[in-house]
Amino acid sequence: MNQINLRIALSDGTFLDITSSAGDIVKWEAKFDLSIDKLSKVTHLLFLAWTAVSRQKKTSETFDAWVELVSNIEVSNPKD
Repeated sequence: MNQINLRIALSDGTFLDITSSAGDIVKWEAKFDLSIDKLSKVTHLLFLAWTAVSRQKKTSETFDAWVELVSNIEVSNPKD
């Protein structure tokens, strides 16, 4: 299992660079009843990001409330 690096742009102009954990991926797979290699929708990326951000205690918002704070999300290369 590979970790997934995400770059999240928030509507206030700040960015969060997050790396998923095995636990984040397990939660994602349970939520969508898919293997992580089927990650294909923006909703998928946002849920994985929210799970990781919540785990790191960088938000206390619900998923739906947190999504309203995001202006963009993308998979990032940690070497960039």
